[in-house]
Amino acid sequence: MPSFRTTEWAARLAARVSPADAERLATKLLATIDDVSANRWEAAVRRAAELPGDIRPEKVNALSDQFARELGMAGAAAGAAAAAPAVGTMATLAATTAELAYFTARAGDLVLTMAALHGHPDPTIDERRAWVLAVLIYGGSARDGLARSINEASTGVTLAGEHRIPLTTLQTANRIMGKRLLRRYGSRRGVAALGRVVPLGLGAVIGGTANYVAVRALARNADELFARLPYSAIDVDSVDVTARLLGDGRGSVDR
Repeated sequence: MPSFRTTEWAARLAARVSPADAERLATKLLATIDDVSANRWEAAVRRAAELPGDIRPEKVNALSDQFARELGMAGAAAGAAAAAPAVGTMATLAATTAELAYFTARAGDLVLTMAALHGHPDPTIDERRAWVLAVLIYGGSARDGLARSINEASTGVTLAGEHRIPLTTLQTANRIMGKRLLRRYGSRRGVAALGRVVPLGLGAVIGGTANYVAVRALARNADELFARLPYSAIDVDSVDVTARLLGDGRGSVDR
């Protein structure tokens, strides 16, 4: 949890951040997620293969340790710099934005590496994006949050766990989650919302200790998501399964 000092600092800074600045910050985070999803899958596969350990739980622990140390140090350094009395609001905002983007990128790397550890072969870019968004937005409820977004994108049809889903449905679900991130953490709460309220504790404002704990939670949440994905496969040919779903009488996914 953030200390009283960092929470008070975040509240003071957020009061000076305009809605336009907060919107730009949220948009930058989404762009970061898009970049990670499009360009860093191969690196995640290599990272997963190089992790020490003979079984997946050992590799998951090693991955969590590696990222927790790195981002804990980064958060402590950025938080200390931002708290310096001589640092102005604009400089603080710029530093916070940079640290948020860095943390978000590395969080995406961690999520993709976890997917590789769980043996998900050659996922589409949209699938990778959905995984990262779900873990960052919904935290420990990533599976249910992703399932709800898929169901919303399926024109009211609920998806049982054994169904393939069209790629176009997943793309719509990603847009739903992206808009949700902007609406929840962008224009109204600014830096405090993105740095203090996001389920993974993103941002310099919470300091090194909270970043360290946040990465532990991120690894746990991603591990749980990939152990219980709410769908079995993505239909890259975008075959419409709506008629089959409507006719099979299946119930909705667990909430």
